[in-house]
Amino acid sequence: MDIKIFLISFMTTSILFSLLYIPTKQTHPITIFKPTKKLIIPKDINSYNVTFAYLISASNGDTMKLKRLILALYHPGNHYLIHYDAGAPQNEHQEIARFVSSNVVFNEVGNVWIVKKANLVTYRGPTMLATTLHAISLLLRTAKWDWFINLSASDYPLVTQDDLIHAFSSLPKDLNFVQHSSHLGWKMNKRGKPIIMDPGLHSVNKSEIWWAIKQRTLPTAFKLYTGLILLSFLFYIPYSFFFLSICGSQNFGSSNWHQ
Repeated sequence: MDIKIFLISFMTTSILFSLLYIPTKQTHPITIFKPTKKLIIPKDINSYNVTFAYLISASNGDTMKLKRLILALYHPGNHYLIHYDAGAPQNEHQEIARFVSSNVVFNEVGNVWIVKKANLVTYRGPTMLATTLHAISLLLRTAKWDWFINLSASDYPLVTQDDLIHAFSSLPKDLNFVQHSSHLGWKMNKRGKPIIMDPGLHSVNKSEIWWAIKQRTLPTAFKLYTGLILLSFLFYIPYSFFFLSICGSQNFGSSNWHQ
C-alpha cells in the first residue's frame, strides 16, 4: 500500500513539474543560423583562364529580353556593357538602370556597366557600327579581356559561360575567328551589296534605313571578313580606318572588316 501511494505521488509530482517546465522552455527564442561572412565573389578575373567582353545592345521595348539575357549570360569573370538606344523611352532607361544597380552580385563584382550617353542607332546602319566602336573603346579603357562579343537583347546563349570559358581556355589567345568573303553566304547579298542611307546620321528622330533600288558590286580593292575578334586586334583599329583594317598583317593585305 505504501508503494502504491509513493508511485501515485511520484507520478503526480512529475506531471506537475512537466507542465511548469515546458512553457518555460517555449518562451526561449529559437536559434536561427546566420552566416558570419558575406557572399564571397573573386574580384580578380585573372583566376579565370579566359575572359569575354560583351556588348549588349537594346532598343525600345527590350527591357524584359535584356534582363533575361544578362541573367543567363552573367559570369563574374566576364565584362558586360549595355547600350540602350537613345530613342527608347526614358522610363525604360531608368528601369534598366535600377535593374543593374539593385543586383547584389553586379555591385559586388562591378563588371556590368551602362553607356551613359547612348546613341540613336539604326539597325544595320553606320550608326550601329559607330556604337560598336564606341563600346569597344570604353571596354578597352575599362577592363582587361581576351575576346569581344557583340549581342542584341534578342539573343540567348545555348551554352553556359563556364562551358564557353572551358572551350576557349585551350585556344591560343591571339586567335581570331574570321570568315573569308568567299564563304559569306547570305551576308554577301544582304550586307555586302546593298546601298543604304542611315537617317540616324543626320536626324534626331528614330526611323529605318533607306534602301536604294540598285545594288553595288562587291569591292575589289579589299576583302570582306566577318567573325569574332580578340582584344589585341582591336588596338589596331582607329575610328576613321575601321573599314580598311583587320590586323595589319601581311597575310591579310588590304582588308575590310564587315559586320
